[in-house]
Amino acid sequence: MSYSAGLSLIQLPIEILHGICYYLDIPDILRLRRVSRYLHRVSHDRDIWSDAYRNAEFFHPPGPFLSQSAHDLENVLISSFRVDRNIRWGGRTAQEERSILKLRVKEVLCTGLHPCVSLVFGRFLLIAFSEEIHCHDLNLDVFNSNSGASIIYRSTGVTVRSFHCVSAIDIEGRPFACVVLNEATEWASPGKISIYSLNLGDESDMTLDLLHQFEYSVFNIDAVDLGPRVIVIQGYDSDAHRFLVALDVHARIQYLLPSYTHATWDATEITLSKAFPTSTHLLLAQSFYTRAAGWSTFFQAFALPLPDAHRRLTSTLTSISPSHRGIIPGINVRETVLLHDSILDPPTQDVFIAIRVHAFEPARPLPSKHGIVHLHTSRDHEVGTIAFELLGSLGQFSQTPFLHPSFDGTGRVFYALESGSYGIVSALEYDLHASSGDDDELEAKITEHPCVLRTSTPRTLLDYDPYFGRICLQSGVGSQHSMIEVFDLAL
Repeated sequence: MSYSAGLSLIQLPIEILHGICYYLDIPDILRLRRVSRYLHRVSHDRDIWSDAYRNAEFFHPPGPFLSQSAHDLENVLISSFRVDRNIRWGGRTAQEERSILKLRVKEVLCTGLHPCVSLVFGRFLLIAFSEEIHCHDLNLDVFNSNSGASIIYRSTGVTVRSFHCVSAIDIEGRPFACVVLNEATEWASPGKISIYSLNLGDESDMTLDLLHQFEYSVFNIDAVDLGPRVIVIQGYDSDAHRFLVALDVHARIQYLLPSYTHATWDATEITLSKAFPTSTHLLLAQSFYTRAAGWSTFFQAFALPLPDAHRRLTSTLTSISPSHRGIIPGINVRETVLLHDSILDPPTQDVFIAIRVHAFEPARPLPSKHGIVHLHTSRDHEVGTIAFELLGSLGQFSQTPFLHPSFDGTGRVFYALESGSYGIVSALEYDLHASSGDDDELEAKITEHPCVLRTSTPRTLLDYDPYFGRICLQSGVGSQHSMIEVFDLAL
């Protein structure tokens, strides 16, 4: 009897191996490359990791983008897979094993009792002082040491009054970040608002490059929001007049927006304004409460011009008028955030934007939900109308702040809780595209993880990276022994 010899894996053509790898998960692809040199070379092909990126069912950053190499895609997927695995395991690992950086809080610039710190790109920890900004590379071995910090900003004759750092992914899929500093010689004197871009150099060193700077008169910053194109700075002057400044970093235009406080004489409470910068519009919202109608929100939208890389930043403010306006009853935009970038409907030229809101229900807390802001373009009127469709719930923790926006409809949120003498860090993941309920049009897929990290004492959450699982906590708030600590869920 004769037997026909079959082909082994190392004899298969690359196209066939690509088809096999399409159905493998991340650990199996990594095991496959250990079989032979041929399979090791094949497993580094970009098409394999592009398919794995698209097929991955765990939470990961947006992509794949053309600017990402096979090595980039592989590193991101492996890290995201580890974070997802450890989050699902819960707080089984002792918290000391996940701590990668400990720093004593001394002379750190603070907002209230919280030090001004920020996690950037899942790798760098920025800490602001009154005259300097320190940067820690979390990929280096700097545990329990200040030796790993580099100084990326040092003031000359001015004092930093406030520090804000925001990051996003631009319209071409590249991550970028901005630092906004309030600088002045004295606390009561005029100063400058400086907007810097954070850039990673060839030697993996972080630098601050000045984007724009403008003077002000006792300007106080209370909110900074960054979208795929526009950074929005909000604050007030010594006369309590509100200011809104928007800088389009792609079109290189600085905008001056009109006041959008809704004049309601019987309003008993008015929230601070909220900005939602998207790739096509800047959406502004402010909620107000009346005894007769409860909570309502006044929306205004401003259409952004097409990006022009050759246009230089203007030295004066460019005023723009709203393209859409409307009042929506029954919702509050407190602690809200952008959940999906603007989507254009070509036939009607209408725009849809997904945001988080709190729905008003009498005698009940304001539950966290998501909804769609509909910018309706009218051919008969210069200013279009705004409608709103309230959709499903976003988890049981209604008042939990969402610190970072999302532009693709998926996101992960960390929040800190107390459990007796211990501290608990929990997580919430949402996907607006995948329903978990009976009605696909009303419910987003929500996954809640009650305990992803347990600490020996209660901690305050300062910042987190939603993709790479790094969490910055503070212990001993307000005491002389206050400490900043970073935990890594990818370990």
